[in-house]
Amino acid sequence: MLGSENDTSPAKGPAKNTLALRRPRHVTGRHHRPSTSPFSSPVLLVKKRDGSWQFCVDYRGLKAITVRDRFPIPTLDELLDKLHDASVFSKLDLRAGYHQIRVAPANIHKTAFRTIDGHYEFLGMPFGFTNAPFTFQAAMNDLFHPFLRHFVLVFFDDILIYSPTWSSLSDLSQGLQLLQDHASSKLSKCSFGVSSIDYLGHIISAAGVAADPDKLKAIANWPLPCSLTALLAFLGLTGYYRCFVRGYASIAGPLTDLLKGTGFSWSFAAAATFDALKSAMLSLPTLRMPDFSQAFDVTTNASQVAIGAVLSQQCDPLAFFSKKMGPRFQIASAYEREIFAILEAVRKWRQYLTGKKFRIYTDHRSLKGLLSQTIQTPAQHKWLTKLLGYEFKIHYTSGRENSVVDALSRIPSATTLLFQAVSSTASNILTQLCDFYRGHQDSRTLVSRLQRTPACSISLSVS
Repeated sequence: MLGSENDTSPAKGPAKNTLALRRPRHVTGRHHRPSTSPFSSPVLLVKKRDGSWQFCVDYRGLKAITVRDRFPIPTLDELLDKLHDASVFSKLDLRAGYHQIRVAPANIHKTAFRTIDGHYEFLGMPFGFTNAPFTFQAAMNDLFHPFLRHFVLVFFDDILIYSPTWSSLSDLSQGLQLLQDHASSKLSKCSFGVSSIDYLGHIISAAGVAADPDKLKAIANWPLPCSLTALLAFLGLTGYYRCFVRGYASIAGPLTDLLKGTGFSWSFAAAATFDALKSAMLSLPTLRMPDFSQAFDVTTNASQVAIGAVLSQQCDPLAFFSKKMGPRFQIASAYEREIFAILEAVRKWRQYLTGKKFRIYTDHRSLKGLLSQTIQTPAQHKWLTKLLGYEFKIHYTSGRENSVVDALSRIPSATTLLFQAVSSTASNILTQLCDFYRGHQDSRTLVSRLQRTPACSISLSVS
């Protein structure tokens, strides 16, 4: 019998009744049937935000003997890049999407799971299978193949239909006809013909792409991390929107450094970084969608702390990029650091720059003639080789004109910010507090008692 190594028994305790109540809904009908399979995986109940329980099957045992599929999953950038000139959006959400994919008869017995009411197996593909996401993405790509990337984007069960104008809504009609013929949607979670829509954690509109306000609210309300796990979760959420943040690597650097240790060590500097990163996430810009009929501009800068870059078109930012300097480049010459900034920016945005003419702006004057310079070192030869496949021209811009990107690479660390705050001019708040405590009987009694306690090694007074 195959199951989880950690928990091979059905749900226990108060969740039992919940499981029994949900069984008729989830374990009957055309997606499930009773089973006599030698396979058996345990059921887990995950509590949702609304207090209800999500029915899940723990397939870790089955995953251990499954050969992983390698079907390519599209990246977020690939999808959003197709939305230039789109202004009308519709989003379709499939009803129990995975279950609409039928399991091959020879594999049905492997999906078996057990509840307090019996042994069952899936007829429709369950959540939790190793290859379920890849299988579902492949099925959706096949279904929408004639329209894919023309006016339909598919990311698992999130389907977006986009049009440049209202007169192009025949695209929506074609997409709906496909679904009517082959799948079913959940109407309450669908949106039709709107000018702004939430898609994959972003707000999409004709103006461009912006971060989801609900996600930013979650960041703003995030409590101080009390463990590496909590810190990693916070950095994971903020990192999802790092392309919106000028100097993300410099701001978050002290926090990411904490992940390299063997234990969790919080400090005033870490707290200052935590607050600084929160503040940076609350004022994110709306980024323009790329127009592949126009030239791209890459503006770069480097300091001893980090590199920074902006991808733009007609002075409108498309994305920000920053990266902390490694030890080797922190002691390198300014020339080497500036070349490194160019290389990293071009590598980051190669999908936009390959096969197209683009401009690079730098405030390091000697780099203007980079392609015509005599190669003097092996490192210089290596760097230039990486740029030979691109068609670009380097322009010099003064440091003052390059102030935005310069800021990306020169954001001071949280420790510096903390010391600057400590050395600032003091207000009269301490004087007011002392006056208050001197006139407060309970406070004077408490201070007197602490002063008489031998274990108290701190000198206390109200003066």
